[in-house]
Amino acid sequence: MLQNRQGAASLQKIEDSLVVSVLCFGAVFLAAFALRLHGIGAKPFWMDEVTTIKRASLPLGAMVKDSLFFHQLPAFFVVTSWVLPFGTDEFWVRLPPAFFGALSCALGFGVARSIGGLKPGLAASMLFALSPAMVQYGQEARSYTMVICAILIGLWGLVALAQDGAAGRLPAWAAYVLGTVAALNILSVALFWFLAANLAGAMLAWQRGATFRRRWLLAQALIIACCLPWFIAIKLRGQYGTLGGLDWVPPLSAARIWWAFSGTYLLYVTSLIKVRVFAPGIAGTGAIVAALAVAGLFAVRKQSGVLAVLLTALLCLPAGLLMASAVTPLLMPRYLLWSAAPFFICAGLGFTLLPRMLQWPALAVFGLLLGLNLAPYYGDETKPRWDLAGTELSAGLQPGDLLLVDDPQAVSMMNLYLHRQGVGLPARIWTTDVARAVSWRESGRRVWAVQGVVGQVDHENQAQFLRRIAALGTPQFSEHAGLDILLLRFNGATPR
Repeated sequence: MLQNRQGAASLQKIEDSLVVSVLCFGAVFLAAFALRLHGIGAKPFWMDEVTTIKRASLPLGAMVKDSLFFHQLPAFFVVTSWVLPFGTDEFWVRLPPAFFGALSCALGFGVARSIGGLKPGLAASMLFALSPAMVQYGQEARSYTMVICAILIGLWGLVALAQDGAAGRLPAWAAYVLGTVAALNILSVALFWFLAANLAGAMLAWQRGATFRRRWLLAQALIIACCLPWFIAIKLRGQYGTLGGLDWVPPLSAARIWWAFSGTYLLYVTSLIKVRVFAPGIAGTGAIVAALAVAGLFAVRKQSGVLAVLLTALLCLPAGLLMASAVTPLLMPRYLLWSAAPFFICAGLGFTLLPRMLQWPALAVFGLLLGLNLAPYYGDETKPRWDLAGTELSAGLQPGDLLLVDDPQAVSMMNLYLHRQGVGLPARIWTTDVARAVSWRESGRRVWAVQGVVGQVDHENQAQFLRRIAALGTPQFSEHAGLDILLLRFNGATPR
């Protein structure tokens, strides 16, 4: 019995070791980075990623102006500009998000470990590393993983302040302030983190002395002073003012809510653009994670400050987006994404309720389950295949053919890949004018028609496009490029 106690004490000492934690932090980062580098160039760019390339290629002043005009903050585009000299292909442009995505996994480990110990930290890091949504956005040339990193730094600091029980130590205050300032200067959806932090801070301030309250007010003043100028700049320079530019977000529906929540929290693979949820790799994985998250909140119920921080961080964003959507639609998976961080941390903490002797075996099984659930993501078509469409169309076009498209951006997307092959679709061979296409076909020449998803919301769907081009008659050739792009060919009309 004594030997068992001594062995357990020795194991606990190893788990509590700073050296072990640092090694785990590094190992989590490297493993997560490898998962994000795997297949990083396999899925084609979509329109928003092309926008990243164009904006990051601008001189600094023009980059800032363009970002503000389109209601975005320039920090991520500045970082992306540093890798563009090495190349503008999928690997290089997506490398910064992959790095930040891997770093967020390590930071998630750190936050969970600081609350519950090594095993909850590893469980949380597995969720960060193997979540299909986290991997997907780690392979997406946008700023979402970068803002998650910043929020996790702020969350780590806020958790430390909740644990301190006094006025708070300087490193914790610094982490909270710097992480929050960075988040607000990366993506405006971090405003919900600022709101969540202040709700939790108000609860902490109620329990603490005057020194804590003065420091809290000073921290908020510093954050506002560092971030407000950018939001004023968006107000003054933005195309539609501070909160404009969101008219493209479709209204709420049950399908859209499921699309957003199933990918963010329940580990389903979802399309980045279309409201499409793919079959899970392992059915029931999301339900297990949700149960662990509830268990994790129960596990920290006696740490009232930590519970307040986790609950506000978890609930503020989804509740805020849903309430705001009653006025103007805002719920999108990418805007909801950072709230997965506290959710995964709570799920990791759920492991503390398992018997100690079962925790390590459960971790191993959990990691295997998450890995098997992630595996189908790499083969799922989460982005439209404009690379395939361009190749197929270029191979079929003959001199004298005319191309009819529903959106000029479709040509831009196909040319992005065709230019790599030294070919392209010049302006003289394509049109959006159906009347011109009908006239072209009636003159005995062939017409190609292409319809597909380009951006988050397209101005017409496939059925509407087919009705609009009905005057062209029956196509002689029809083929899909992936799930979302249709290619049609109409032979020239036979002279009467």
